[in-house]
Amino acid sequence: MPTVSRTSPPLKRAGQGKGPRRIDGAVLDVRCGSLFLGWSEKRTRGMIARRLIPFRKIGGRIVFLRDELQQWLATLDGCSLGEARANQEARR
Repeated sequence: MPTVSRTSPPLKRAGQGKGPRRIDGAVLDVRCGSLFLGWSEKRTRGMIARRLIPFRKIGGRIVFLRDELQQWLATLDGCSLGEARANQEARR
């Protein structure tokens, strides 16, 4: 089997960031969006591919708007905060 010569990526220029690019604020990248939702990146990308979650593309890069994700989460089936509190009070 032939060996493949691997070279390391080029060094960053002075003033360039050292870590991975992350957007965390009003706009979230896929990694931060996944952390926000509590899911893996793989699950998030699968939902993006099936267009089950709101997202945007900026220059080919997938991003989420934090407000849209919060609104989307609020529309999912389940128990609202008010209902949960009422249920807790009823059980006491």
